[in-house]
Amino acid sequence: MKKKLDVAKFGGSLLDVEGQSIPKILQRIKELAEETEIGPIIVLSAPNGTTDKLIEIGNSYAQSSPIEVIKEIDNLKLLTLDALRSINKRFSGTIKARILTFGGELAMSTLLDYILKSNGLNSTRIPLSDWPIITDDVFDDATPNYDLSKKKRHVLIEHLENGKIISMAGFLGVTSDGLETILGRGGSDLTAVFLSCLLRKRFHAQTLLFKDFPIQSTDPKVVPNQLTDHITSLTYNEAHKASIMGMKIVQHPAIAMARRFSQPLLIVPFDNPKKYSIIQSKSISNDIVKCITGKVGAAILSMNDEKSHTLEDSLRIWEKRNDFLDLGAETLETGTRIRDFLFLDSDFLRKNEEKLKGFDENLKVEYGLGVVTLIGDRMKNSAGVASLAISSISGINIKRGIFAPHTSQIIIVVDEKNVNTTIAAIHSKISKMNRK
Repeated sequence: MKKKLDVAKFGGSLLDVEGQSIPKILQRIKELAEETEIGPIIVLSAPNGTTDKLIEIGNSYAQSSPIEVIKEIDNLKLLTLDALRSINKRFSGTIKARILTFGGELAMSTLLDYILKSNGLNSTRIPLSDWPIITDDVFDDATPNYDLSKKKRHVLIEHLENGKIISMAGFLGVTSDGLETILGRGGSDLTAVFLSCLLRKRFHAQTLLFKDFPIQSTDPKVVPNQLTDHITSLTYNEAHKASIMGMKIVQHPAIAMARRFSQPLLIVPFDNPKKYSIIQSKSISNDIVKCITGKVGAAILSMNDEKSHTLEDSLRIWEKRNDFLDLGAETLETGTRIRDFLFLDSDFLRKNEEKLKGFDENLKVEYGLGVVTLIGDRMKNSAGVASLAISSISGINIKRGIFAPHTSQIIIVVDEKNVNTTIAAIHSKISKMNRK
């Protein structure tokens, strides 16, 4: 019988530089330690705002105008300053990884290790020299390599078998030759998931991602006069779609990793751990529409169809962007075929519009849009959901409707000022949709 092991991640929104949340985090760790035979492993993000502040600091050094490093981060201050001094015009690569993790996640894991020890818990942390997450060399958005990391997991196993609680920095990886990398924004989710997958043959590893609030059928702040439903379960596909379209449940590379190894994920509300949600291969819920989510800051790019294929290949293959949708092509009266793309990040288009015109100098962009998305795998076998959604928003101008229940989503594009109104109107019909 495998021993049960919890790998628990506490995100940046649960941490603060004043340490006000530490007593409650400590209590949660004690509860996990009492419930299992070994561990747990605790994965920490940097406190909210720390990564952005360090990016600002790094960019300022690259521009030869250094500013004072935030005073709250002191355990790894010298290493952070050494890394900052080594910046030469470009803030990227392993230098960027060192600064962000030395000043953020590694500092937090060091502090937590000290706190755990001072509260009588048998704790340890993993030094960089033994770091068990080996990645490729895409320094700013690295991917863990399972086979290479297997060779380092004995470090974790030895500490766990010796009764240790392990305090780990999220977000951090190293290449096979020891250079620091980062796992992309939100990468602490991926850290926790990957560690669970790495150890699941030795232990019964469970991944717990602590969040601010339970997952609901929509954001309660958007529908203050409606009851929202607690979502007890999502499939990997549903969680992936919801996260991309605005719900931000779990970083999507973490979902992809969990799906690859069939590793269930528990999304645990910090203040109400019993109201968790499980993400796994099959849903235990019969709801047709699981959730309705919204996202502002979208845009539609229109360009010549023939020229669009080169742009799409460039974005998907070389830029590795997955935040845009092909809306298809149509033939105008002039005989010209125009293809439209829905971009979820209009800032990317604003910053790069002139470069994109290199693919088609006549391309056009419509800004100021938002998307409202219905999520649910069972929609593909349930007729009438789209018509109910549309009928509930008869007074709102719909820019585009992407009715693709076979992909577990129905997307409605509106002016961004109408996103919340659209969500509220459709959510008022969710019970009727789920009775179909």
